[in-house]
Amino acid sequence: MTIGVQKSQVTTWGKQAMDRLLQDGLTPTPNNYAVYYYYFAGTNPGLKATVDTVLTHENRLTQAHCDELFLRHLGVESEQKALLQTNNVIEQEISRVLKVIDQATQGTDQFNQSLTQFSGEINSSDSLEHIREAVTKIVTETRTVAQQNERLSSQLSDATQQLVEARQNLDQVHKESQIDALTEVGNRKYFEKELTYSMGEARDNGWSMTLLMIDIDHFKKFNDNYGHLIGDQVLRLVARTLVENLKGRDIIARYGGEEFVIILSQTKVTDAEKVANQLRASLATKSIKRRSTNETLGTVTISIGAAELCVGEDRDDFVMRADNALYKAKQTGRNKVMLDILSAEQIAEIQSKNRMKF
Repeated sequence: MTIGVQKSQVTTWGKQAMDRLLQDGLTPTPNNYAVYYYYFAGTNPGLKATVDTVLTHENRLTQAHCDELFLRHLGVESEQKALLQTNNVIEQEISRVLKVIDQATQGTDQFNQSLTQFSGEINSSDSLEHIREAVTKIVTETRTVAQQNERLSSQLSDATQQLVEARQNLDQVHKESQIDALTEVGNRKYFEKELTYSMGEARDNGWSMTLLMIDIDHFKKFNDNYGHLIGDQVLRLVARTLVENLKGRDIIARYGGEEFVIILSQTKVTDAEKVANQLRASLATKSIKRRSTNETLGTVTISIGAAELCVGEDRDDFVMRADNALYKAKQTGRNKVMLDILSAEQIAEIQSKNRMKF
């Protein structure tokens, strides 16, 4: 009876997922289906809470939402499976290598015993015929050991190659787990890791550091007026433009939806403002075109908030200040850069708060 109920539930969730996918006008790809399926199943609380929030404000999910939801809440499961498979390969190959080494050790011990026996036979031999027999025996033993070593060497070589390939696969999985599939820049996970590292580096070396929070202006209109494929094209254009106008040490990631973040190490907020305006100006020279008709659909603008790291400031407060600056940029007309500059009193408060932790 319980099994029947479970099957019924699975069928219901699957039907709800497919119906809602079609209702929202999304292609029923495996990733999109998984997002809706787990939403209706309720087995992934984080995904369900995020979807509920989006639906409250926008009544439907977009393709950008689905991509972000899959990467953030379900992509980790795929990553863990790949890591588990790779670890299994590594464990198997390590066992294989140890077995080969054990075989080589046993062969060597046996050969040493034969040499000892040979030496004794030579010393105690009283005829040429006995010596000839002993020499023939040890030659045969030597050939046998050489053949064994050749096989073992081949097995070790194969096992080593398997380990190298497993390590490369592990590195690739790790890399892909930190890349946003749509825009090919870093994802939220990558940003959080790099932000923590960059803040520590700035603290240890006494460097300045500025964070840019970027939002695409009126992105929803692109989706609503021209469809989600055009919306995806806008996201890729913005990401590509940002990458083209940054230096090698600058770090860029997609923060979520139509928001991007940039970490500018060794950069004061006043210098970061110049970088941000350069990004805006560069994007303004480009336009979105419908590829099928070559029709120009307009240009894309971005709003940017910037905040410089204060000594003693924690990560959440730092991000919040940059986000607040972005909010001001959007509320005061968009397509502009706003800075969050701390007063002397605010700096003293942050540093006092930091001292109290210790």
